[in-house]
Amino acid sequence: MNKIKKILTVVCLTAVSVLFLMTYTIIAKELPVLVDVSELSEAFDGKRVAVMGWARSAETKRGRLGSNFVETKLGEDGQSVTVFSDFPPYNILNNRVIVQGVYHHQGRYAGMLADHFIVADTLMRDWS
Repeated sequence: MNKIKKILTVVCLTAVSVLFLMTYTIIAKELPVLVDVSELSEAFDGKRVAVMGWARSAETKRGRLGSNFVETKLGEDGQSVTVFSDFPPYNILNNRVIVQGVYHHQGRYAGMLADHFIVADTLMRDWS
């Protein structure tokens, strides 16, 4: 009986440890890295980033399959990055904004080739 308790304890502790490690790995992958527009390079390709900068333009476009998206140029000190979002940003033009999403050095968005862009899941004005 004592041996069965020990085995069950080891199995339970192993299961809890595995679940903890899996959760930690998932959370660690989802946390964005805070970077400046000028620091974006191939090293951040495919990683979640959070970027602050000035919204220079915002234009609604249509993808190759007919879906609408917003293309925003985010720039600061001569550096710029294109931000694609599926949602219309509120009052961001010529204001400082915070963007969170996945950075791509080269790739496709809405069926079109693009370089140096972020697919945003959050795009909001910095009200401070």
